Amino acid sequence: MRKGFRIKDSRHRTFEYYTLDGERSRIKTLMSHGSDREINDHLLGQMARQLHLTRRQFDDLIDCRLSQADYEAMQRRDGFIR
Repeated sequence: MRKGFRIKDSRHRTFEYYTLDGERSRIKTLMSHGSDREINDHLLGQMARQLHLTRRQFDDLIDCRLSQADYEAMQRRDGFIR
């Protein structure tokens, strides 16, 4: 949530990315319904792809080594955010 994601649908755990300017983007991801369990590597890989990141970049985003500003700059450079 601190990286610009907001819950779109809490029932299905859909998260949408909002830019630093507060605009909704096309970027979204789904989170496993089994949040009480550890999310496995396969699901983490799927979430990374949905966010247009490599698994290493996704881990950096989660572990706060990749800031929201850096993430957004990458997405703008690659054309996922205008």
